[in-house]
Amino acid sequence: MSQLVHIAVIGAAGLIGLRHVSHILSEPSTRLTAILDPTPAGQTLASTHSIPNFPTLNALLDAKKTGEVRVDAAIVATPNHTHVEIGMALVEAGVTVLVEKPITTDTESARKLVEASKKNGSGKLLVGHHRRFNPYIRAAKKCITSNSLGRIIAFQGTWALLKDMEYFKLGAWRTKKGQGGPVLINMIHEVDNLRYLFGDIIRVYVEKGANTRDHECEETAAMTLKFKSGAVGTFLLSDAVASPYNWESATGENPAIPAQHECVYTIIGTKGSISLPELKRWYYPPRGSWTTPILSDESLREEVDDVPPFTLQLTNLVGVCRGEEEPTCSGEEGCTDLVVIEGILKSMETGKPVDIIA
Repeated sequence: MSQLVHIAVIGAAGLIGLRHVSHILSEPSTRLTAILDPTPAGQTLASTHSIPNFPTLNALLDAKKTGEVRVDAAIVATPNHTHVEIGMALVEAGVTVLVEKPITTDTESARKLVEASKKNGSGKLLVGHHRRFNPYIRAAKKCITSNSLGRIIAFQGTWALLKDMEYFKLGAWRTKKGQGGPVLINMIHEVDNLRYLFGDIIRVYVEKGANTRDHECEETAAMTLKFKSGAVGTFLLSDAVASPYNWESATGENPAIPAQHECVYTIIGTKGSISLPELKRWYYPPRGSWTTPILSDESLREEVDDVPPFTLQLTNLVGVCRGEEEPTCSGEEGCTDLVVIEGILKSMETGKPVDIIA
């Protein structure tokens, strides 16, 4: 029987940190051995589960070194701009690290973290793009890979909802340019989904929408994307509107956001088309075309299971830590996602198309 993987969570009492803690506690192959969260909520969390809450990262690593606490792997769920400093210290201490998305806020520092994870004796690096494990993404990936849709020609997507002011009060960094905003916080998910499904993005063009809050960062953007494969796409992004058209509402992935199951992705190919989360494949019979009755197939829905993506991401972390698996989303992949995000932000600022050079 394989040994338990002992995990520490940095930023454990935050919105995402709590989700990671919950999955670690319920996964038979993992044990939560420590947290690092200086907030009152962090102290309460540590007391509830009878685990140490270290005041600093150095204190945690010192305790690991002396054997006071065992840390095989760590999950970093802190504000985006802190990921590299924390991640570097952990991987250099030989800890396998899953850094929440985005890997950080700039590609220069992201590359330093990736390189540090490649050195002898360093811990391996994963990036928390958990939607690669989502059953709808897995079903769409299988459909595309099987050539059921033919060559992918175009894509259309939307992520739009209304974040309340309490969300921003809980983390002022979310209002800051270069740290927060839906491009860095939410579009990073979509970029990873799109690259995972369609391959690398080579050009973006973005129009910034109106702001309704007194924040430094953007609220709304509309963009076009060009893929290396030749496919093109459009995407509408906003965190300031009343809308069910977002991944969380569409798929029920986040238990805190009511599920509505409205279409958020449309994928169009030479042999067929699908929408997510509906997963109905539309296609013509042999030699059919626009005047021919179009057919549909709902068998893709059979691919959807109820295993939470965070659970599958955690089991991948366990496999990587044990040397049994490779990261489903590596540091390099997370870095490439960030290159695209920087291109989106640059296009939004300049009003010009930006070529993506990973």
